[in-house]
Amino acid sequence: MINIDDEDNINTQDLQPPTATKELRNRVCLDIARFIYENGIPFNVVRSPSWINMLRSVGSYGRGLQLPSMYELRTWMLNEEVKTTSKMVDDVKKTWIETGVTIMSDGWSDIRHRSIINFLVNNPYGTVFLKSVNASSFVKDAQLLFEMLDEVVEEVGDALVVQVVTDNASAYKAAGRMLMEKRPHLYWTPCAAHCIDLMLERLGQLPQHKSALLKAKFVSKFIYNHSWVLNLMRKFTDKEIIRPTVTRFATAYLTLQRFKELRQPLEAMFASEEWDKSSWAKKQEGKQVKKIVMKDDSFWRSINYALKTTTPLVKVLRMVDGERAPAMGFIYEAMNRAKEDIAKDLGGQESAYKEIWDIIDEKWDRQLHQHLHAAAYYLNPQFHYDKDFHVDKEVKIGLYACMDRLISEEDYLKVNDQLEEFHLKKGMFGFRAAQACYKTRSPERWWSQFGDDVPELKAFAVKVLRLTCSTSACERNWSIFNQIHTKRRNRLATDRMNKLVYVMFNKKLKERHLKLQKQGSIDNEIDHLLVDDLQSDDE
Repeated sequence: MINIDDEDNINTQDLQPPTATKELRNRVCLDIARFIYENGIPFNVVRSPSWINMLRSVGSYGRGLQLPSMYELRTWMLNEEVKTTSKMVDDVKKTWIETGVTIMSDGWSDIRHRSIINFLVNNPYGTVFLKSVNASSFVKDAQLLFEMLDEVVEEVGDALVVQVVTDNASAYKAAGRMLMEKRPHLYWTPCAAHCIDLMLERLGQLPQHKSALLKAKFVSKFIYNHSWVLNLMRKFTDKEIIRPTVTRFATAYLTLQRFKELRQPLEAMFASEEWDKSSWAKKQEGKQVKKIVMKDDSFWRSINYALKTTTPLVKVLRMVDGERAPAMGFIYEAMNRAKEDIAKDLGGQESAYKEIWDIIDEKWDRQLHQHLHAAAYYLNPQFHYDKDFHVDKEVKIGLYACMDRLISEEDYLKVNDQLEEFHLKKGMFGFRAAQACYKTRSPERWWSQFGDDVPELKAFAVKVLRLTCSTSACERNWSIFNQIHTKRRNRLATDRMNKLVYVMFNKKLKERHLKLQKQGSIDNEIDHLLVDDLQSDDE
């Protein structure tokens, strides 16, 4: 143990407080800063609530504190924090029986190139990290993936799991089908964010898209690879061109959007005296970049075309990527609306948008679209009570397929009859209060308030409408694993490593959930596609 009163280790004269309070604070702050600098800790650690709690506790204890040893940090202290985290997780687990849950699975490669699969459980009360599995030996084996997913369902509780969401790689698709065959009361669905990103990737191969993306990449790479040019760009634009997002191709198209927004400042930069006098203006690469920005009209036309054909999809991606409100009740309509917006933006002629629609339909029909999406569309009062609401065969099939899987035989006939009451606005559905707020209140809250006359249908609707569509909560927290899975820490025993991951992941998930709840009404101002820059030292 180290005692801060130990005269053999610390000069007691140094502990005498300066007479001036400001000087005392400066000494303490410099000691804290030195610890941060010498150990390479990101500056924004000071924003962490636990940072404030730590310093408050140290200050309250005062002189004579025995500092924790490395042994204590890695043994009883870590175990105590696991217990504290488990209590926090248990608070969310208690709500699972009320809402049902989605199991989310997402792959990640650590610094030793091991394939790590993370399992999280989501419901409207929050997302919790369950565990990580080293899947290096079977990440492409459908049978073993099925067995792993089945084991997780068993661990969470078969009766509680409504949906399992993974990426849509062929092995996962096969494993998902096997899981649905064994467990007839749940659905496997592919991550919507991943599927939409694949649509954007396929669109990026079209000639006009490819031209815009390649030239934008050439210009942005030149700017960001040279600090002087980057500083000049920031001076003229006061914004960044590149904004990393949770999906690769969303980053590309948001970059094109930023190019369009910053066209005039970029042109002003390359027309400026500062640029003309710089060494970069005389180099071949600098001349090429200036030519693209200043004189290449085809570049700006191709950006406009790419944005017309992708912006509606990026809007859908933002929706399914948001964590504050479940997106299941909106994705079906959102995809149809995105196609219509693209057609409209391209002039409405079928010859202009057919190729784009074909690419979207291929991914939607073969990979993304699920019965759950259609059923949630039908049960969402925001669409069902709209004057343009239309139920085609696809929606009906989705609705009745979900009823077959998610409703017991005992309740099935009741739900089938109750659907008519919902459709015809009978009982509580017909009250002015119900009709006044169906467009503004979240679908699951609306059902909770006005579905009392049809309890079995209400339970089914709430269960479906509270589901998430993507594994975004997994992807947003990859940076947590980068903090833990370092070259040094990979020497830690597996059990200790898993405890660290469990504590850090769940603390961050809870912190993010609370942050989103506090933001509430200003949620539309938050761009959910942008990654959380947990390790940034920048303002």
